[in-house]
Amino acid sequence: MRLLIIFTLLILNLFGDDDIITKDDLDINNSFITKYEYGKMLYMNPRGIGCNNCHGDDARGKKIVDFKHTQNDEEYICSLVAPDIKYIEYNSFSKKVNSKKNENLKFEKDQVCDKLIYKANVMPTYFMVEEEIEAIYYYIQNMR
Repeated sequence: MRLLIIFTLLILNLFGDDDIITKDDLDINNSFITKYEYGKMLYMNPRGIGCNNCHGDDARGKKIVDFKHTQNDEEYICSLVAPDIKYIEYNSFSKKVNSKKNENLKFEKDQVCDKLIYKANVMPTYFMVEEEIEAIYYYIQNMR
C-alpha cells in the first residue's frame, strides 16, 4: 500500500502544473536548423537556380556572360553582370527578390546594352515569404 501511495505522489509530482512547458519557455536557438544555415540553404538553392550561380559564393556579384547585339546595323558587345548584394539595404533586397518586373527607367540612346539587359529582367522570381528573404539576407550579411 505504501508503495502505491509513493508511486501516486511521484506521478502527481511529475505532471504538476509547475512542469508544463509553454511555447514561450522554448529558446528559439534550439531549433533544428539555425537562421544562418537556413539562409545558406536558400542562397544555394532557393527554388531551382541558386543565388550563388549569378551573385557568386561571396555575394559580391560576377559576370554571367558577354554577348553581341546588333541594332540598326551597329554591333554592340554587352556584358550581363550580376550585382554585388553583400552590402545592399534590406528594403531594396527584399523588393528585388520577389519583383516580377523592373521599374520603368529611361535610358539614353547610346545605352543600348544597359537598356537591353534591364528590360530582359533576368533575375528569377522566387515567390519567397518574408521569413525566407530575411534568412537569405541574414546569411549574406554574416557570411563566413
